[in-house]
Amino acid sequence: MNKNVIPEDFTLSMAVFDGLPVIFFCIGILLISAKFTSPLFLAGGILCFFAGLCKVLWKIIVVLKKKNIWFLFMQMRTTMPIGFAMIIISLIINYKSININNLFNIITTTPQLIFFILGAVGMILMTVFAFTLDGKKAKNNWLEQTVNCIAQLCFLIGIILAI
Repeated sequence: MNKNVIPEDFTLSMAVFDGLPVIFFCIGILLISAKFTSPLFLAGGILCFFAGLCKVLWKIIVVLKKKNIWFLFMQMRTTMPIGFAMIIISLIINYKSININNLFNIITTTPQLIFFILGAVGMILMTVFAFTLDGKKAKNNWLEQTVNCIAQLCFLIGIILAI
């Protein structure tokens, strides 16, 4: 993908569907933030949410206006990693307030363990897709977002079961 390319076969339903994993992620971050009260964690989660939202907005503009607002597409490559770095840093900074044994027991209990594993497999697949699929093709976008949606939903279900 580059700034001169406007994907021709993207649809509004694709753009809206792309918003589902963003919503699932946001709900999960808010649920975790209710238990793990770190402003840095919440800020990182909000930054990741914002990055996903901008990507959805980019797709909507591509579909409705036939314009490629390059900043909305590219920001995800910096904004989301910064958000995830903030989340990881918050966990490192606040590690003393986390009962690791309790957390391990909660995460590795069935059925939430199954959902966390499925979510992790989905994220691994998303990484593979990022390097192997052509993002200009609608078919590839549908595949990526279906896997992303299932992965984020699995993480969310795991979080709900864990709390």
